[in-house]
Amino acid sequence: MVTLPINLDTFDFIEREFVNGKKVNNKCGRDFLYYSLHYYFPDKFNRNINNPLLIEKNNIFSFSVNAKFAWLMIQFFKVPVLFKELGLSLLIGGKQIKTFWDFIVSIISPNQKSAQEAIEEVEKLIGQGFVAGIDISLSLWGLMDHVIFVYGYNEDNLYVFDTHQVAGLEYEKITKDTRYIMKISKNTIIKKWSRFGRVWVVKKEFV
Repeated sequence: MVTLPINLDTFDFIEREFVNGKKVNNKCGRDFLYYSLHYYFPDKFNRNINNPLLIEKNNIFSFSVNAKFAWLMIQFFKVPVLFKELGLSLLIGGKQIKTFWDFIVSIISPNQKSAQEAIEEVEKLIGQGFVAGIDISLSLWGLMDHVIFVYGYNEDNLYVFDTHQVAGLEYEKITKDTRYIMKISKNTIIKKWSRFGRVWVVKKEFV
């Protein structure tokens, strides 16, 4: 198996939060970006400093938005500026994200890649030590989707980090503790791929 250079024993996994006994939905983009930032800057973004809840509380990505309005993407308004300050680049569906408008365009634009091409892109990025996320359809012809941080791959599967187990997504939790390390088959990705499937890429450009 080919993986990112991550120590699974020290990596700060987090779990999706609950409010009034109910799990909060539509936070996959936030959680993916947290894992990306923790990978590159473990001292600045971790379970105790700038975890997903503190990111929202302190408006690091933007002001907090009710999960029902996550589709507006306003919760990521500050992300392009933040990433530039940190020396990171963000691409979504092959589009460089330099402004909030770029973010919107990348999300609403149909993809130009097949599922197989997306998987090959993810594998290349993992081999280079860069962060990749795979964004796949859940329902509504791909408009309802889920992006997950890819840790590694083998011939048949991708291995991903999540913060909870998403209902309706055919992937398997391979850990017995609170870490959501999941295995998703490449065939599942191909089957669930839609016009709005995307690869998210986070690269560190300078130290």
